[in-house]
Amino acid sequence: MFRRVLFPTDFSAYATAVMDCLPEWKAAGMQEVLLLGVIRPAEIPLGGSLDRDVLEEMRWGAQQRLHLARQALEGQGLVVRTRLEVGPPAPTIVRVAEEEGVDLIAMGAQGKSLVQELLLGSVAHEVARRAPVPVLIEKFDVVRQLGYVECRRRCARTFHRVLHPTDFSDCAREAFNVVKRLRAAGTEEVILLHVQDERAMRHRPPEQLAEFDRIDTERLEEMKRALALYGIPQVRVMLRRGIPFVETLRVAEEEDVCLIVLGTKGRSAVAEMLSGSTFENVIRQSCRPVLVVRGTQCQ
Repeated sequence: MFRRVLFPTDFSAYATAVMDCLPEWKAAGMQEVLLLGVIRPAEIPLGGSLDRDVLEEMRWGAQQRLHLARQALEGQGLVVRTRLEVGPPAPTIVRVAEEEGVDLIAMGAQGKSLVQELLLGSVAHEVARRAPVPVLIEKFDVVRQLGYVECRRRCARTFHRVLHPTDFSDCAREAFNVVKRLRAAGTEEVILLHVQDERAMRHRPPEQLAEFDRIDTERLEEMKRALALYGIPQVRVMLRRGIPFVETLRVAEEEDVCLIVLGTKGRSAVAEMLSGSTFENVIRQSCRPVLVVRGTQCQ
């Protein structure tokens, strides 16, 4: 399903950790990896022949690192291409994804941190909001010792146990369509979660709350039956009441999920589940990898 994968890299420890994950995604249908190096304009000296020489040296160094990364991945049986661009990271990544017609962008980020590196924090968040294709943001536990950075994965198999929060919107349905196809990637279990926003439910009468529970449970059970038809071995449904992003993150930790799959927009500007600050909180605060789907209904 993710035949062509774009992997932007700044050659940091975080990016290297994501690159180590790429071979396992062959099971998800990955056939080709495009390694993208981005030189930020702020790194380029201003004017003069000497400065142009420095830029060419920067290009040469980046090309060499891309070449080494390509050789490492090709040694594991992957088809790899490289591309080097100069420009602001997030818009450049989105532009290249559109030009190359990729099916997925894979990036690295550190959970619960706003580290300002090329592929962390605000850049990963901006790409997730703007990209025309799904964006997989890998998360790591980061250990720093004596200047050495080690990135440790929470789950050895990214697609093994999936949490799919939904508000039943059109955008959430597009994310669900991706979940349906994850069996080929090795998905063994899917947890379907709907969170009724307690702020909107606070003053509802008990009989209305009971009716909401009935309707939402029926919707979740219908989604469960659909996943069974797609061969997902185990599917569970959860209906909770609370702050949507808080409950999403809580369930992810309680159930030790390997991946959260969500859409970028919710049902409305007021009572929404996965857009605005909620969407940002999930992708920024989650310690688990997040697959963000922004489809035709999520513009």
